[in-house]
This record gives sequence, C-alpha cells and structure tokens, in this order.
Amino acid sequence: MATNETHVQPETSERHTMPSEGTYFAIFLALAILTLTELAVTYIPIVKIPLLLGLAMTKAWLVIQFYMHLRYDSRIFTWAFLIPVAIATIITIFIQPLANFVR
Repeated sequence: MATNETHVQPETSERHTMPSEGTYFAIFLALAILTLTELAVTYIPIVKIPLLLGLAMTKAWLVIQFYMHLRYDSRIFTWAFLIPVAIATIITIFIQPLANFVR
C-alpha cells in the first residue's frame, strides 16, 4: 500500500551561513600580513621562536576555521584539533632549550 507521506525536515535553530567572498578575501589579506610579519621577525634580533610559533599558530587557526570550515562544524571537531595542537605546542616549548645544546 502506498501512502502519500511527506517527510518534512525539522527546523533547526542553528542556521549555518557560509561566509561571503569578502570574508575570504579579508582572511587572505590577514594571512598575507601575518606572513610578511613572520618574514620581518626573522630579521629582528629578539627571541624569535615563541613569536614565530604564535604567528604560525594564528595563521593555522585562520586557515582551519575559515578555509576548512571548522568554524561552522560541531565544536567536538574543534576540540579534537585543539587538544593535540596544545600538547604539541607545550612539547615544542619545553624541547626548544635542548636545541641549543646540539650546536
């Protein structure tokens, strides 16, 4: 027996609107500025590693949030990414002084 049931999708309160082209262009400009900042930092006689690590993490966060659309997915995906990155960052900071002994 065939029935004429229509399947209606439930309304969700969370609407995910994708960013506009202007947003993508603004992120592109921010990434370009951060890259130029990284280049300039290599010529400044200061402690470079923590500053470069922060700039790289900022750039990675922008790419992941906007170009990989993690910003619009479930928060569990964000935490699944951030926990290993935080652990790797802590390990990198603690191992960095050991690099001076190798030279």
